[in-house]
Amino acid sequence: MNFKFKQCKKEFDDGNFEGALKSLECIKSDDSDYKFALMLKYNCLMGLECYHDALSIINLLISENPYVLLLWFDKVKCHYFLDDLDSSINALNHAERLVDFDDFDEIICFVKLCNMVGEYEIALKYCNFILDIDKTHVDALLEKSLIVTILNDKDMMNDCGNKLLEVCDGTLSSLMVPFALKLFSGRYKDCFDVILKISRLDLKMCEILKKVLYTQMLCDLDIQIWMDCNVGLSIDESINLLMDYHYEKIEFGEIRDVKFIIIKQS
Repeated sequence: MNFKFKQCKKEFDDGNFEGALKSLECIKSDDSDYKFALMLKYNCLMGLECYHDALSIINLLISENPYVLLLWFDKVKCHYFLDDLDSSINALNHAERLVDFDDFDEIICFVKLCNMVGEYEIALKYCNFILDIDKTHVDALLEKSLIVTILNDKDMMNDCGNKLLEVCDGTLSSLMVPFALKLFSGRYKDCFDVILKISRLDLKMCEILKKVLYTQMLCDLDIQIWMDCNVGLSIDESINLLMDYHYEKIEFGEIRDVKFIIIKQS
């Protein structure tokens, strides 16, 4: 029996869910490990996107032991992928009662499910619960960043960006989320400062992000730059013109002896 479970786990880990299910066929309902086999089976079914069949097993296991949080988490997922949002949210409400609020990893798993089904206010509440205890909790900050971006709360986006910059390890990946938060919250100077940090790590990515910043500013500010003639401005010069327009209200002038004017489109 142990051999069969090991074989099943190997198949499952390799993504061969059909093979894993076949390894479980010999396990009968009177075997001592039958319930464990059922858990393996429904995970294989979820991997094969057979959510109805997986849900039947999950519901059976819940009826016998309604206090296993993992079962409720997987029930939320199955209902969601079956486009049954009401049942998914109902299962989420049951799961909330079982979450151990001393276990931050468990709370984060719950928050991810809240985000998945669109319960953003609940997710935000529990992110803040963690951050009130540990303001440097990176996973909570990342989840909160996702929520406030969806809610389009620019002040909270900026706040999350600041906190992530405080705890980032200086790697490119740790700087990308603060860059996005600063960009979408309209903190363009801060955004450019993040780009300068990135330039010390990856010059190519730095140039890409400068173009992203320039394009986003043009879109947000709803403007065009008109010049007497084309002087082929660098991306840094173009960004500086937009920064001066946005922060110093400079709408016209000269650059490289060529006159320019910035016009509001609407």
